[in-house]
Amino acid sequence: MAINISIRKFPRPKILDRYIVKEVMSFVALAVAALTIMLIMQTLFELMDMLINKKVAWPYIVKLLAYRLPAFLVVTFPISLLASSELAIGRLSTDGEITAMRAGGISLRRIMIPFLIAAFAISILAFIINDYIVPEANHISQNIIREIVLKKGPPNIRRNVFFRDAENRYFYINRLDEKNMIMQDIMVYEMTREKFPRTITAKSGKWVVDTWKLENGTIYNYDEEGKITYEMSFETLDIIVKEDLQKFFQNQRTPQEMSSKELRQQIDILQQAGADTKNFEVDFYMKYSIPFSGLIFVLLGVPLGLLYTPFYYQIIWSRGNVNPHLGCLAI
Repeated sequence: MAINISIRKFPRPKILDRYIVKEVMSFVALAVAALTIMLIMQTLFELMDMLINKKVAWPYIVKLLAYRLPAFLVVTFPISLLASSELAIGRLSTDGEITAMRAGGISLRRIMIPFLIAAFAISILAFIINDYIVPEANHISQNIIREIVLKKGPPNIRRNVFFRDAENRYFYINRLDEKNMIMQDIMVYEMTREKFPRTITAKSGKWVVDTWKLENGTIYNYDEEGKITYEMSFETLDIIVKEDLQKFFQNQRTPQEMSSKELRQQIDILQQAGADTKNFEVDFYMKYSIPFSGLIFVLLGVPLGLLYTPFYYQIIWSRGNVNPHLGCLAI
């Protein structure tokens, strides 16, 4: 009896796990391919506008499309897990395999385990792509767009964007008037040998060639414990920016162009300066929530797949309980 229990407990579930995981992965591959093609088609319409109306060379279009593919994959993985788990469990249920498993003493909770294993593996893959590949791909893609825009005039800079220069200084602009090059809510972090950076804040400023002319601001120095040791207010302050405009904007990084570690560092710096970091924190947590949302989708997809039992409805319709026309629409 001990031998029979051992055979029942270990080899059979392992074979079952591999079988269900393989079933889920096959549907995931199909769903990812289909959804990625849809996103590519949608993006092509946007890029065609750049190609036709803005006269952008086609090599730029091909590069932009290629660098957006990693982000497409991260988005499609969770949705694919929802669809694939629903389709896989529905197929197993339709073919009577779920009934056979239940008859063999395997509970629904045990059947859920291979679905969760597949979802966890894909979620880890999605997180790695989202945290290591997508930021660099987005950064290169945005630099291509900035290069195209810079050829035609001032760049279109969004709010809440970081810059970094060759002197290891970080620049943060909340809002920039591109036409007049007027900045609002500025922060500059000068990395020193101390644990905390020297911080300069200003209400407004103007970008004049290679100089930032800051107005109505404060300079802060911190000790090893993060306490303010020096504070000085100023009406005007000039900061020399040695790089030219194009190189400077190439170092620009939005939260979508940062890894979770880089974004966490920027949030810590802003919090030390007393800045509002809610928008950045939302972007930070989304770097985890989007890849791992597939686990939640699987928990939703499997019960939904079990509820969909075509043969049961076909039996009802064959007995005349449901109008045949309505039955065809329901399928």
